Amino acid sequence: MIIAINARTLKPVPHDGIGWFTYEVIRGIVSAHPEHRFVLISDRKYDDPPVSGSNVEYITIPFRTVHPLIWYVWHELFLPPVLKKVKADLFVAPDGIIPVHTTVPCIPVIHDINYEHRPGDIPQSERIYYRHFFPLFAEKAARVATVSRFSADDISATYGIDPDKIDIVSNGVADIFTPPLPGEAEETRREFTGGRPYFLFVSNFSPRKNIGTVIKAYDLFRKDNRSGHVLLLAGRRLYLTRDIDRALEASPFGPDILFTGSVNRNVLRRLYGAAVALIFVPWFEGFGIPVVEAQRCGTPCILSDTSSLPEVSGGAALCAGPADADAIAEAMARLVSDEALRRRLTQDGKRNSERYTWDNAATEMWNCIIKTVNDKP
Repeated sequence: MIIAINARTLKPVPHDGIGWFTYEVIRGIVSAHPEHRFVLISDRKYDDPPVSGSNVEYITIPFRTVHPLIWYVWHELFLPPVLKKVKADLFVAPDGIIPVHTTVPCIPVIHDINYEHRPGDIPQSERIYYRHFFPLFAEKAARVATVSRFSADDISATYGIDPDKIDIVSNGVADIFTPPLPGEAEETRREFTGGRPYFLFVSNFSPRKNIGTVIKAYDLFRKDNRSGHVLLLAGRRLYLTRDIDRALEASPFGPDILFTGSVNRNVLRRLYGAAVALIFVPWFEGFGIPVVEAQRCGTPCILSDTSSLPEVSGGAALCAGPADADAIAEAMARLVSDEALRRRLTQDGKRNSERYTWDNAATEMWNCIIKTVNDKP
């Protein structure tokens, strides 16, 4: 079988959840199925291919997809002839974008449809593209994969897709994420916060991630708590981040709100392990990889009580409304003062996180592929 894969989001060092899903799942199915040929189609050449094997071929369509108009041209004009040329039996799109005009069966991985519920959170050109084309992709698809039961139900209800056409391929936790080694948490705090305890946020900086409310909750916590905890924000800006700037300007504790920028997995593991808690309260989330990574490192979590997060966290977290800064601050105070609660969330969270592995994700993706092949007329 010849399986073509949209590898535009395949990078040696991914920067977001879709990137890690692409890397880990492609690597997993390529390794597990040497009897099949995998054609990875990208818009760039790699000096050092992220995934390799005797059953892997890379094809470059040298037209960098940096704008939705170019997304359309790349997928609708350039990609279908390539699929025909390589005689693909199937096309898998880890980023959800498939060619509408092809006879090759397609599986888009639609991680979530946040743009349908919060369209103002993304730039206009992307918003128009997503809201026009993704319903077409869901309808065109032979099968649809997504990362949580919440997203599966949301896609089915919003786009009128038969639930039986949707498979859940959950994200995973890499083996590198483990509890801190002896003395490592103290060393990490000395390096990043001058030895002070801290709450941690991990993700990209975009309106949907709700960092403004995280900062407001931190302000409320600090006003009632003199322990001197720091707020550490790990990630990079994407777009429309003025709300973060306003919250920082208004915060009386601005000097104690620190930014790490993007960090690699080893540093991230240390940051999780040394934190008092992860604060992750987005307005909308299809899965939330930082949640299960933090749990695997033994870190309690304060999460939104909406979308996929209660499901993914397995109930092993404190949850609050994403608009309720007071409730988030109260959860922070509880974790600082209640050792038994911290211990319980650490134990339950680690147990929950063990459900999620990238090996499982690759297996689930392969099962989706086999269903698609078996359903071919």
